[in-house]
Amino acid sequence: MMNIILQEDVPNLGVVGDLVSVKDGYARNFLIPQGKAVFASVKSIRELKHQRRLADHRRVQATAEAELARRKIENLAITLEAKVAPPQLDENGDPIVERLMKLFGSITNRDIARVLRDSDIQVEHRRIALAQPVRSVGKFQAKVRLDGGIVAKLPFWVVPEGTEDVEAAKAMVEEAQRAEAAAEEKARLDAEAAAKPAPVEAPAATEAEESEADSTESDAEA
Repeated sequence: MMNIILQEDVPNLGVVGDLVSVKDGYARNFLIPQGKAVFASVKSIRELKHQRRLADHRRVQATAEAELARRKIENLAITLEAKVAPPQLDENGDPIVERLMKLFGSITNRDIARVLRDSDIQVEHRRIALAQPVRSVGKFQAKVRLDGGIVAKLPFWVVPEGTEDVEAAKAMVEEAQRAEAAAEEKARLDAEAAAKPAPVEAPAATEAEESEADSTESDAEA
């Protein structure tokens, strides 16, 4: 096993500045060559303490840089144009009108990483998580995991390819998304209501039972 000090956050291992122990091959073949970690010498307690001070300084620096990146990311207004699929046809061959146009393929974290690079923000696509699969036009959100445990929330819009009035298209896809969500919620509530058993009504009293009840009441009055 080898002791290393992380130079950036590594999922399931630690955050920048952490002193961790990993297998030699993992350190020599991946972490150190990729600049994600440096070898931690343990020849002396004094030297190790010095390395930890350097790591702590690196942690503070990385956290400050990540906070600046978070602000920059969250101030972005990203709009992606994507090719939409042709509408599906009904049994008569007529196009089925959909609130949200479906895409050819989908928007992925690689697409978001590319857009961020165009804004001079270098982030590995593995650090970007989408709140949901993006397979239609609409407004969505991505979470960008930065160093120091800092997470940036990035809203972005997907509009049809070739859109001329982007702002109008953004408003339209948001409205369509809200209408779709409302329709899905209504369908869910209707399904739940239909699944509930009908209330059981008490059987009507027969003439004999009513006569017996009247007789009982008369006896009681007497």
